[in-house]
Amino acid sequence: MTEKAKFRYSAQDGVLELEGSEEFVTKHFESLTDIVRVMARHLTVEPRAEVPPTASEQSSAGTTTQQSEASEVESLATYPSVFSEINGKLKIVAEIPGASKKLQMTNAALLYCYGAALMGDEQVPSKVIREICEEHGCIDGPNFAKIFDDKTVFLSDGVKGGTKQIKLTFQGRKKAKELLANA
Repeated sequence: MTEKAKFRYSAQDGVLELEGSEEFVTKHFESLTDIVRVMARHLTVEPRAEVPPTASEQSSAGTTTQQSEASEVESLATYPSVFSEINGKLKIVAEIPGASKKLQMTNAALLYCYGAALMGDEQVPSKVIREICEEHGCIDGPNFAKIFDDKTVFLSDGVKGGTKQIKLTFQGRKKAKELLANA
């Protein structure tokens, strides 16, 4: 007998459901996740009205203060001393920290990728990061591509010698947040 499986996506009740055998759901889940990612980037979801949790929800989930802090949505406006959006383009308006050009380039890439993700772009072309490094005077041309070799921080997609698409790992996001906290 086949197991029943279900996949549900809400985007605050825009809802996308898939139900059937485990094999059916697994097969279609992979293609649906790409669709969900695209929808999530282009869909503006209004926050729901706050509904006070029941007593049992409060006791099982911890304090409501911790819940509301965790659900705060970050945006570029959260970091006005670091990011600015000018004509639809992300700009880093803070000084890039780092004791060496390599560290400054790495930090510029971390900040830019994080800011781009806040704007809805999970992947950033490496040539755009290079331009940011040039604007901030921290470019080391021959060694630029090497900053993306750290796979614990950056994921890159593309061909060697060409423009790559750069994305932060979870560890990379954590490092970017640490930079932002110290900015």
